[in-house]
Amino acid sequence: MPERRAAGAPTGALVRERIRPLLRWVLPGLVAFLAACNSDSRQLAERAEASWRVGDYEDAVRLNALLYERDPQSKYAAQAGLNIGNIYYLNLRQIKNAVDEYKKLIEEQPEAPEAFTARGQLAAIYENELDDLTQAISQYDKLLEAKHPENRAEILYKRANAYFNLEDYNRAWRELRLIEDSGEGGTHLLDQVRLKLGNIDQIRRQYKDAADYFGKVLSSPCPECRRRAILNLCETYEALLDFDRAIDTIRMLDHTPEDEKRAEQEVARLTEKKQRMDSGKLLNWSYPHAVPKK
Repeated sequence: MPERRAAGAPTGALVRERIRPLLRWVLPGLVAFLAACNSDSRQLAERAEASWRVGDYEDAVRLNALLYERDPQSKYAAQAGLNIGNIYYLNLRQIKNAVDEYKKLIEEQPEAPEAFTARGQLAAIYENELDDLTQAISQYDKLLEAKHPENRAEILYKRANAYFNLEDYNRAWRELRLIEDSGEGGTHLLDQVRLKLGNIDQIRRQYKDAADYFGKVLSSPCPECRRRAILNLCETYEALLDFDRAIDTIRMLDHTPEDEKRAEQEVARLTEKKQRMDSGKLLNWSYPHAVPKK
């Protein structure tokens, strides 16, 4: 049964007719208010950026904090929170404050892209500043839980490197192999992966496998990658007592004064060692240590 309208109650059409003039008055004012707030926030963000750029870090922190607290849900807020953490971390070197700011941003705005960046910064701090590799790995785990992170292969590599530094070589090797098999991350990252795999095989004294990995990097477009591959491959051949190939390899270094001097010294050392081995005088043999693996 249709519900009866109370006597004297305005109809829907009448209500709309009554509020239409009010909306015409309120909406422009509301739009103007929001625009003014947005303009103020933009100007505040620009002032904070200017202070940061000229090295007035304390003022940059103050302005970014004001911007964040004024409206934590504005489009400027998450970036402001990330900026504060970055200033403490990269400029002021106040690591505890940086950690606190990154955690605050992650907790209060977990879905913001800046929170993802903040977590990456936290992982770097735990690994490189606080030497807490377990916490670093935990942050890398959470980064990888995000939906389709664009830099997934790089995060996997950083986590594998943390396992490597924890001397969990089996876990590190497995993760590095996953990256190599996937081919993700581009040529430079793949070079880093193969160098690290070769380092692990050196530690395991699986020198033939190590030589294969280093050999794949010899044609890298990255000069430093090639240099590391040459030095590691030379050490690997030396460990195999293949001094001729070790000498040929060290001669592949670029023709710079520093590298030519090193190559000359290594050729002399390896030649002498080969002669001692050929004469049966190579005693107290010890395996060479790999080139620094970080």
